Amino acid sequence: MRHIKIKTLIVTIFTLGAIILMSGTTSFSNDLFTANCGEVSAETSETSLTKPLLTAKLTKTGLKLSWTKVENADEYKIYRSNKKNGKYKKIAEVTSDTLSFSDKDYKGERKTYYYRIKSVTKFGKGINHIYSNTIKKTVYKRKSKVHGVTYINGILIANKTYKLPKTYNPGTNSKAYKAFKKMQSAAYKDGLNLFIASGYRSYSYQKYLYNSYKARDGKEKADTYSARAGHSEHQTGLAFDINDPSSSFDNTKEAKWLAKNCTKYGFIIRYQKSKEKITGYKYESWHIRYLGKSLAKKVTKSGKCLEEYLGITSKYKQR
Repeated sequence: MRHIKIKTLIVTIFTLGAIILMSGTTSFSNDLFTANCGEVSAETSETSLTKPLLTAKLTKTGLKLSWTKVENADEYKIYRSNKKNGKYKKIAEVTSDTLSFSDKDYKGERKTYYYRIKSVTKFGKGINHIYSNTIKKTVYKRKSKVHGVTYINGILIANKTYKLPKTYNPGTNSKAYKAFKKMQSAAYKDGLNLFIASGYRSYSYQKYLYNSYKARDGKEKADTYSARAGHSEHQTGLAFDINDPSSSFDNTKEAKWLAKNCTKYGFIIRYQKSKEKITGYKYESWHIRYLGKSLAKKVTKSGKCLEEYLGITSKYKQR
């Protein structure tokens, strides 16, 4: 009888030990799961964080980021990247009392960035952090000048009001040229041949060209169809004259196709009919300007020329 009680006691002890061991293992496994899953990272799981909601609004001076407050947060870190899944660079770090930040760290041209913030909570030697949602924004300043080049709403401008410096020498813009090649291939499939009759021009070449027109037709007439040196879109590397840069091109199949389809590839017909007093130039069915697909569609859909769309002038200073 005594032996039976001892055996029963031993079995009970082993059973209790197994239960305690299993309980400890389960707790340990749950701790690992909590530490390695989701967006919360912690050395010690003592604080539960709520994911902050990030929003953004473009202002005249920059992009204002705002986010919802995270309970027990000690600081927020702001990150920016050129690609959604690319490398994010920390651009700022603010205290828990701050729930907004203005990004002004970019030049005049339009840029598309991805933003997110990280909420950080510290306790003892432990750290909890959680990321916000990621947002995509195109940023630009209303008006800025970078190395003598004027940008309006992030768009490089060269017209009678805004002049490019003599030293500005970018060559043909690679994005614009690739877009043209795609457009050229599409036109070819429709049985049409598009080619660049005149693309990038240097300051000095434009000076020679304008002066030759002025000598032939006089200054007043030359100013209606040719730009003075530094004022030509051709110097930006973003403009092309297609096929035949003369009124002979106006009613051709190629001109009609170009007017109908160029927007799909990021171009606009820069100098439109009935816009001569605004653009400062006569109608040019052959002259296209690259803006990128999204912006080209917006400008074209508005029915406005680029000056109207941006609210700027195109007039030479009296001299």
